Amino acid sequence: MKKILLLFLVNSVCFAQQLSIPQIKFSPQKYICYYTNKPLIIDGRLIETAWKKAEWTNDFVDIEGYSKPVPRFRTRVKMLWDSSYLYIAAEIQEPDIWATLRQRDTAIFYDNDFEIFIDPDGDTHRYSEFEMNALNTVWDLLLIKPYRDTWNAAVND
Repeated sequence: MKKILLLFLVNSVCFAQQLSIPQIKFSPQKYICYYTNKPLIIDGRLIETAWKKAEWTNDFVDIEGYSKPVPRFRTRVKMLWDSSYLYIAAEIQEPDIWATLRQRDTAIFYDNDFEIFIDPDGDTHRYSEFEMNALNTVWDLLLIKPYRDTWNAAVND
């Protein structure tokens, strides 16, 4: 791990502190989302030919990566798009799903929820989040910067 030396000058006294610089590898997984020109029926069954051809993503891991424990239950998705919509079918294996929040644009992550992050240019800035809980409560928001870069990053309402 690389180190950095910080020097502080306070009232004509110099202080020094050595800090480690984390070497976080930014290499998001890739997924090919195929186009479909056939209408899809939104019923959760995934029986259309397009859904059968679409591959599942790898199983989800914690947002902080493999430094956290692997989830006990599987979550994965398939995705397709057409000229009007992005379709995301999620398979979530969780025996104890619960939700309490019912007001739109509430901080849904306090309940069990499913979250989609859309960052067209992949720079982690100016990206959208769509979150939904088991009561079908939705929170959609725009993040101008990642939470790690600013205190008040979310734009919602």
